[in-house]
Amino acid sequence: METKQIIGYEIHTLDNMIGRMIFSFQSCLTEKEGLTNMQSWIIGYLYENRSKPIFQKDIEAQFHIARSTATGILKVMEKKGFLVREPYPSDARLKRLVLTHKGIDLQLAIMGNLEQIEHKLKDGIPKEQLDVFFHVVHQIKRNTETNT
Repeated sequence: METKQIIGYEIHTLDNMIGRMIFSFQSCLTEKEGLTNMQSWIIGYLYENRSKPIFQKDIEAQFHIARSTATGILKVMEKKGFLVREPYPSDARLKRLVLTHKGIDLQLAIMGNLEQIEHKLKDGIPKEQLDVFFHVVHQIKRNTETNT
């Protein structure tokens, strides 16, 4: 008897498995530094946007968190040495959030972990099959965007 394969189930299962793998790799770094997931996401956001000024209000909007929550999180991150608040030249009342060397180093380590995970996920899969996989994934995404 043939087992029925269900795309949604397989994707959901794979998502959980990859999530656990990422958590396993990343928790070594973040637990050592005493960071929460939110704090590591903020570090990633600041790193990806380091060429432009980012303020607390940007963190609040990006992560959909209240001002008081953002204030607490950022104070802890500042105390742990991952970021500093610098006065913004055009408006001294504004404080730009800037990663320290410690914050940048942590983000680079996280990115290295993600690269290792990507290699592990692709291990043993020929390029042609990966091309087909990505083609199919993109088609599934398009299919989910249409309401037919």
